[in-house]
Amino acid sequence: MPELPEVETIRRQLLPIYRGEIIDRVKTQKVRIFQNIAPEEFAKLLKGRKILDITRYGKFCIFNCGSAYAVFHLGMSGIFLKDKRDSFHPQHIHIQFHFSTGKELYFQDVRKFGKVWLFEEQPEFDKLGIDPTTRKFTLNNFQKLLNLRQMNIKFLLMNQSVLAGIGNIYANEILFNAGISPFRKSNDLKEEEIAGLYSSVRLILNQAMKKFGTSYSAYRTVSGEKGKNQRFLKVYQRTNQECYRCSNPIKKIVMGSRSTFYCENCQK
Repeated sequence: MPELPEVETIRRQLLPIYRGEIIDRVKTQKVRIFQNIAPEEFAKLLKGRKILDITRYGKFCIFNCGSAYAVFHLGMSGIFLKDKRDSFHPQHIHIQFHFSTGKELYFQDVRKFGKVWLFEEQPEFDKLGIDPTTRKFTLNNFQKLLNLRQMNIKFLLMNQSVLAGIGNIYANEILFNAGISPFRKSNDLKEEEIAGLYSSVRLILNQAMKKFGTSYSAYRTVSGEKGKNQRFLKVYQRTNQECYRCSNPIKKIVMGSRSTFYCENCQK
């Protein structure tokens, strides 16, 4: 599933291409991805609108079209493509944007777990926690989040009501980088461990964004290319391979129905 770095990569690629563009027409399919609006109404209300900005919060991508805000959650296989020829599954292109300048944009979702909303006002995302790329994500605020909860640390990192945007891939990588066991409790961490974990959150997410995200399944950039971050992962999907730090084999267990990868020697 695309996480914060993948959605931010898409946003950064979309923005210089489509900001200021006027939507000439929208073509939609009748699929379950539309949440609070019928697909034909979605198309009707966006026709003639100008894309003023494209922003992101957590895993949500927001198209600001004035008094219309189109919000996308990519689910497990949602991608944006600027060229239909880059699609391997054109039958699963559910939204087509055509602009007055001749530009086009396509939203494809093979598995249809993505979600699309249309709002009249900027959504608040008040049920989501702090986005770790925003100014609110300070060491002090992070420490409060951990100390107020007696929760498994990996589950906390992935809990969208606590931190918005981190999923399974990056939770594994963050904990390895910080040297913290995925079995630890959030309120059991020492002050220096929290500081290290905070730095790891910022480092791992920033590194992934610089490498255009992680492609293990459906995720592609707007140009249809894979991200590059999968080449640099230290524990995720490396079961029984040597740890880059100590050469012990990387372990894999299932926690809360999610695969967890860690080094039992390096992560305490």
